[in-house]
Amino acid sequence: MKSFKRKIRFGIIITCGILILITTVSLVLSRYAEKTITKELSALDIHTSQINVNFLNRSVTAQNVFWSDTSAGTSPGDSVGLNKIKVTGIDLYQLLIHKTIRLRRVSLTDGYFRYHRRSPKTNQTQGGKSLPSANITINSIEVSNIEAEIFNDTIREYSGTLNLFIKDIRLADLNKTGAEDYSIGSIETSITNLALTGNESMYNTKISHLYANSSSGKIVVDSISLMPRYSKYRFSRTKGRQMDRFALTIPRLSVSGFDFGLAKDSIYRAMMVEIDNPKLHVYRDKRLPFIKHDVTPLPVAMIRSLPFEMSVDTIKINRATIRYEEFPEKGFRTGYVTFENLNATIDHVSNRDFFTNYNQSTIKVTSAIMGKGTIEAEFSLPYGKDQVYNARGVIKNLSLHRLNPILENAAFISVESGTLNQLNFNFDYDEYKSNGSVLINYEDLKITSLTKEKDSSPNEFKSWLLNTFLKNDKDKDVSKEKRTGVIQFERDRKRAIFNLWVKSLFSGLRSSVLDSPAKKKKK
Repeated sequence: MKSFKRKIRFGIIITCGILILITTVSLVLSRYAEKTITKELSALDIHTSQINVNFLNRSVTAQNVFWSDTSAGTSPGDSVGLNKIKVTGIDLYQLLIHKTIRLRRVSLTDGYFRYHRRSPKTNQTQGGKSLPSANITINSIEVSNIEAEIFNDTIREYSGTLNLFIKDIRLADLNKTGAEDYSIGSIETSITNLALTGNESMYNTKISHLYANSSSGKIVVDSISLMPRYSKYRFSRTKGRQMDRFALTIPRLSVSGFDFGLAKDSIYRAMMVEIDNPKLHVYRDKRLPFIKHDVTPLPVAMIRSLPFEMSVDTIKINRATIRYEEFPEKGFRTGYVTFENLNATIDHVSNRDFFTNYNQSTIKVTSAIMGKGTIEAEFSLPYGKDQVYNARGVIKNLSLHRLNPILENAAFISVESGTLNQLNFNFDYDEYKSNGSVLINYEDLKITSLTKEKDSSPNEFKSWLLNTFLKNDKDKDVSKEKRTGVIQFERDRKRAIFNLWVKSLFSGLRSSVLDSPAKKKKK
């Protein structure tokens, strides 16, 4: 019995001795490793207030880490500051024997990141120290609460607070950033208070929250705002020509089925893009000259000109509100037209041959006009070069006096009464012209012509003349031939597609209201 107890005591003493030896060696090696790491970091211009190395749990912790690019000279340099970096699960065997870095987890907590994009000449003169070349495998990287800023020289272009979680990272070389030099299992990121600015930008863009998850293929963006940096009066005058001024808010935008694997090769592929409750205000000041030297491409040509490959199965816009406002060239105040509760679906959008079974994309739109009338329209966007575009639809139940906010200020006419029961339109168009027809059904139309003055008043003679030429009623009791108008419009290739749609529709309206097709052809 006594012999057994002695063996137990001897075993405990030996075990304690081994533990003390391991702890002592670990402490000595830890102090040596801390000095070595501090020296190596200093050689890379990385400074830290404290390094803690623990060989027992195979971890390294650095406090108050700071790095700044000293090669920028007098220009502001890139810099990184972190409150804490912690590395756990270091594979010592792989590190010492095979010179390979394998880590279980890396966390970077509380800090900032500043990066300056510079011109090629500036970048060529910059020096900088190379990072060590090694095969690196990391199970996960977690970035928490990092204030990130990206500058174009000295002008801040992007800023936001970054939270990031990356799994299964493999790097061939820290000095290389090509797509073939690394692989990533999955990324989950959250950016708050994202701001996009710039010295030459006409707009400030802000995003309250952006979330992306590569595993689920989801991107969700909340509270997007695109706001002009100049007032309505100053906006176009900063360029000395007519420009559309946009003010846009989107409470929520979501992308599903996004292929993050293709994104690193500049191929953007998604199943669905959904935009909820956007509000868009467009303003144009037509008192300025219209100066544009290049041709505005049609929609398919426009998306084909993008410098990257993209395809989306379906784009949905839900419950949008659009207000178009313009100051006429010879007017005294702005006029406007609004579209409320606008819903649109766009299918098979692509600038490459992703949808081999479809020869076109289709836009389907429904909306209220000026709060009452409704429009249902369908637009085809053909992918074949020899195909023509088509627009068709119907406008119904519109009290025409609701168009007075645009008619009185842009055309100096006012609708006293009249109801557009139904207007059907169908026309084809290409790069140069549009051809088609409208079929109109209205009743009780009476128009007043206004004097072209700041405080306009009715022009009795012109009002009488207008109402003499216009038919008060063109409803279903009138033959279709007399209610049909011909659409013939030559496109101004410098203007956007919306100009072609509206001008084509109005050419058919003039033909129907002022003339019969037979008379128009005879003239």
